[in-house]
Amino acid sequence: MPPGPGPGTARSVRHRPGSVARPAVRADLSSWRYAPCCYITLSRHSLWGEPVGGTIVHVISDTHGQPPGDPRQHRGAGPVPPVLLRRRDGILPTTAAALSLPATAQALTGTASRAATAPDLHPVVADTLASLGTAQRDRHLGRCPEPALLSRCLADAGAHTLDQARSALHEAGITTRHIREDGDPQHGEYAPHCRSCAVLLARLGVRSISAAPAAPGGGSDTLATGGPWSVGSVDEALAAAGWVPGRRHAAEAERWADALSAHRSPQGHTHALFPAAFETWAELGPMTLGPSGPGREYAATGIVVDPLRGLHWARTLGDLGRALDTRLAPLGEESGGTALVAIDPEARLYCVDHTGDWYLGPDVISGLATLLTGAAPHRLVPPDGL
Repeated sequence: MPPGPGPGTARSVRHRPGSVARPAVRADLSSWRYAPCCYITLSRHSLWGEPVGGTIVHVISDTHGQPPGDPRQHRGAGPVPPVLLRRRDGILPTTAAALSLPATAQALTGTASRAATAPDLHPVVADTLASLGTAQRDRHLGRCPEPALLSRCLADAGAHTLDQARSALHEAGITTRHIREDGDPQHGEYAPHCRSCAVLLARLGVRSISAAPAAPGGGSDTLATGGPWSVGSVDEALAAAGWVPGRRHAAEAERWADALSAHRSPQGHTHALFPAAFETWAELGPMTLGPSGPGREYAATGIVVDPLRGLHWARTLGDLGRALDTRLAPLGEESGGTALVAIDPEARLYCVDHTGDWYLGPDVISGLATLLTGAAPHRLVPPDGL
């Protein structure tokens, strides 16, 4: 059982007039040496440092000293995933692509699919993606704009085999660009192809015009054969990154809080700040966590813990937070810069990429495990009829 709150496990701090208010609470990590798990106990505070009652207790390491765990087992025993109570107002972020062919004057264009179900693809495209191993299989497999544009081209050409598909796409080129919020310097910049699309383009002989490199693990004209997850855990990733029990970078977390609280989007959107976000920033940032295996169901990915990677996502996070009836703050960015990781006041983790919104886990460790071990996240879609 997790240790309950007691004397010295949490404190509130009143801030100087005119200063940026932030929650300041202390992590109780004394049980690390004497128990197989370690907990952070937080006292709920308002944004201005006043207690509002109750506590939040979330697991910091539930696999220490044990064999590599399966994050799915924690999700099954924990709370049910949240649901979207309403449709999101926006469709950002997304990725736009253009496929050019020497024989056509106008390029085929399209954006990533955020629909509840993945789009139907040309058989050659679908078969290529289906044959990928976990090391090159992304969670949004088939939802990127590249497979859809290639499918349209092959359908128009009447291609039925891989050789026919390569012939139809001879000297074809494709480019992808980010579509982000106003004011985001990434808006309009070249977007990297995901692992799955990088392999697909190589198999079909399509030249990438994008200057951005492919996401980590992609770009090989070889079908992956990644085996089941057999080594590695969140504990190993933390240790490899230099994390130790009791680690706190409060000054860095305060700097991040100042920057986020001062930011306004061109439309006036602001970031949400709350204790769970501040404590996680202080505990884990700045840090880069990387996987040490191919992944269970999808490619394992790392995370750069730096909330300023989401500085220009205020509108997107606010939009998703309202749809979930909660608040979201940025935590960091997936390795390769293809998705933002966010946290809510209950320390649940989410991921937002160009194809949709994903729930990673009911606590920080479970959410990190989903990314680092390539477990299947829960896709957030609005209920039917909304």
